[in-house]
Amino acid sequence: MNVPHPNPQPTILGIDIGGANLKYATEDGRSFERSFALWTRHRELSEQLTTDIGRFDGIRKLAVTMTGELADCFAGRADGVRQIVSSVANCVSATSAETAFFYGTDGRFHDAESATANWENVAASNWHALARCVGMRLAKNALLVDIGSTTTDVIAICDGEVMTSAATDFQRLSGQSLVYVGCRRTPVCALVSELQIRGKHVPVMNEVFSTIDDARLLLGLQQEDCNDLETADSQPRDRVHAKTRVARMIGLDSDQISNAESVELAQQIHSAAVAKIQSAVQRWWSCLNQSATQTPVVVLSGHGQDLISPPENVAVMDLRNELSGSLSRGAPSWAVAVLARLEMEVGPVL
Repeated sequence: MNVPHPNPQPTILGIDIGGANLKYATEDGRSFERSFALWTRHRELSEQLTTDIGRFDGIRKLAVTMTGELADCFAGRADGVRQIVSSVANCVSATSAETAFFYGTDGRFHDAESATANWENVAASNWHALARCVGMRLAKNALLVDIGSTTTDVIAICDGEVMTSAATDFQRLSGQSLVYVGCRRTPVCALVSELQIRGKHVPVMNEVFSTIDDARLLLGLQQEDCNDLETADSQPRDRVHAKTRVARMIGLDSDQISNAESVELAQQIHSAAVAKIQSAVQRWWSCLNQSATQTPVVVLSGHGQDLISPPENVAVMDLRNELSGSLSRGAPSWAVAVLARLEMEVGPVL
């Protein structure tokens, strides 16, 4: 069934193509997302995009941003951008869309040819689109913390402009504006080297037996979904199986630890994730306070807000309260649609 379109004006659909998810949003608030393992299904991308775009009425333009070019099914990021751009271009003729443009960290939209040629600008650009949109529409001085399933973006916005000059993943990792910790897919062994139980510090197994999602399930921070099998062991995404997966990290079976012990292990895992993100938050909050002309706020985005501890006595804006429906989960797709509309109306703003 199509998502209803509230007005007859030709509409822009923002699309965020990640390595694990496809997210869609219009500037008038309609949104949709699906899991899509790009590293195993990249040849199906065009077909899947065509199907998903068909859920929206009145689409005339696609505004695309991406991070999926990093998937290891591609020879490199340039190849990833080229193939993603090609997949989008191929689906245009099969949908109501008339054209597609690709957002870059240079703040501009590129057609398919330019996106392929300027692949390093187009690669990993969704954070920049969201930060620009926040700076223009919501808060001119802000620390944007966007926590997704795989990564966290920590972006300082000063006087409406993105503070960091870093553009590539390498540069952003080096400068801590990109933290490779998310609220679902991060392996436990990437967060902790050992877990404490029964008075012992036990090294964890360096296997993807469990992810942070299991810790969040055990702590009641994530809703159970027994029909969701996208877990480390392809078993249901519920507390019973989460306990099994976490126990396995230290060589135990689920019947060898109590429920209380599993919660204690989960808390250690969760705290380690918070600490990694908090280090980046503290660094950029300090930089922002030194530069901002007005008191900044913290803007939370994504769906892992429990992993962030904002500085004390600071105003916090949660995009779940600012954007309608489920838009905050896929805020970059909304942002790129908004920016594309702005460019159509007034031309490039950078």
